[in-house]
This record gives sequence, C-alpha cells and structure tokens, in this order.
Amino acid sequence: MKRKASDQIWTAVKYVLMITFAVMCLYPLFWLFLASFKTNQELYTNTWGLPASWSLTNYINAIIKGNILRYFVNSVIIAISAVIITAILATMASYAITRMRWKLSKTAYNVFLLGMMIPVYALIIPLFSIFKGMGILNTYLAVIIPQIAVGLPMSIFIICGFMEGIPGDLEEAAIIDGCSIYKCFISIILPISKSSIVTVAVVQFINVWNDLLLPRIFLTDSNMMTLPVGLTNFQAMYSTDYVGEIAAVIITIIPTILVYIALHKQIMEGMVAGAVKG
Repeated sequence: MKRKASDQIWTAVKYVLMITFAVMCLYPLFWLFLASFKTNQELYTNTWGLPASWSLTNYINAIIKGNILRYFVNSVIIAISAVIITAILATMASYAITRMRWKLSKTAYNVFLLGMMIPVYALIIPLFSIFKGMGILNTYLAVIIPQIAVGLPMSIFIICGFMEGIPGDLEEAAIIDGCSIYKCFISIILPISKSSIVTVAVVQFINVWNDLLLPRIFLTDSNMMTLPVGLTNFQAMYSTDYVGEIAAVIITIIPTILVYIALHKQIMEGMVAGAVKG
C-alpha cells in the first residue's frame, strides 16, 4: 500500500511539473497574442490584462505599412528551397556513408561532422567576398547556399544515425531480385527513413525561418528581406510601434508552430531513432 501511495504521489508531482512547464512555455505566446490587439498606450497601462477592443488594426498595419507579406514570401522561398536541397543532399550523402562499402566512408562522415564545430560568424567574411566575386549578393542564392552548408552536418548526423540501424538484409534481398542501387535507395531506404528526413526538414525549416544574421548581411534590397529582418522596420529612431511589431511577430511564428504541430510525432521518432545506432 505504501509503495502504491508513493507511486501515486510521484505521478502527481510529475504531472504538476509538466503542466507548470507547459504553462511557462505557452504563456508568452498567449501574452503576445493579447498584446497584438492593444494600442501602444494600452500596452503600457494595461500590460497584463485583456485588450479593450479586439481590433485587427495592428495586423492590417503590419501587412500594409510593414510590408510583411513581401517578407513572408521571401522567407517562404528561401526556407523551402534550403529545406528541400538540404534534405536531398543529406539523405544521399548519408546513404553513401552508411550503406555503401568504401574505404573513406568514415573519413567523409567525420569531415561532415567537423562542420558542426565551425561557427557561422567565422564564415561571414569569406562568404561575402566569394559571393561578391560571383555577383550573387542581394539574391536568394546568397542566403540559401550558406543555409544549406550550415544545415548539412547536423542533417547528415541525424540521418546517418537512423540508416545505420536499417538491416542490410533488405537491400541484399532487393539486389538479388534485380534492384539497382538507385532503386534500392528510392524504393526501400527512403520510405524507411521518412521519420528522420522529416526531422531534418523541420529542424532546418525552423533554423532558416528564424535566421536573422545571413539575410541581414547578404541582402540589402528591402524587397528581398526576410521576416526576421523585416521586423526591425517597426523600430524608428525616436519611437517604436511595439504593438505593430508584436502583430508581425505573431504572423512570423505561425508557420513554425503549424509545422511542428503537424509533424511533431515524426520529429520525435526521427530524433529517438537517430540517436540510437545499430
């Protein structure tokens, strides 16, 4: 009886801790949502309360005056391009490293992992010089290429960890039946590795979507800016439209929240499977 009572107490404590942690994570989002309907004056006088009126004025100003839709489209183009290319390259590289037998596979894997140790800040000056010589500054490529390079090491690490646990008998049986190496990759490995690929895609999407550094440096035309950079337009020299900026922040975070909600099961499966090597 005592053991059963202690188990119930421990379970209750765990639930309380989890609920507390969930409230701590969700409350800032809830506060941002309420603040996006207030005026700047109301934000100071009624910081924690409900808005006096549920007007969409701040969202309209963010879209029209803040040019948020243009920045939104730019972010979508850059994020989707970087995610697709990174997922394709990481999946193919991981397959070559883990499923093919060649002498330098381990060396190649270690070289990719070295990329995780290089800070992005150390790449800014050489990349700026290279892109200037190539004439691609102030283009989508100037942001997409570094995002792919930065995202590849972690993506390969996750997918390789998953692919190493796939039994080799599947490929051997397929090859005996006449499958080529390309068909084995497309028909067998890709479907099995779906959860790890989704994990890589979501992590890369969130990183690219929220990145401020690379677009700020490599993009100078206001029509090419991404959402994180566009949010700075709400700050003037002597005043800041805080509620308009908050409304723009809400618009900015909606895609990442929706992506995570839709794919959170695959993300957890991919992270757990990628952490355990066969």
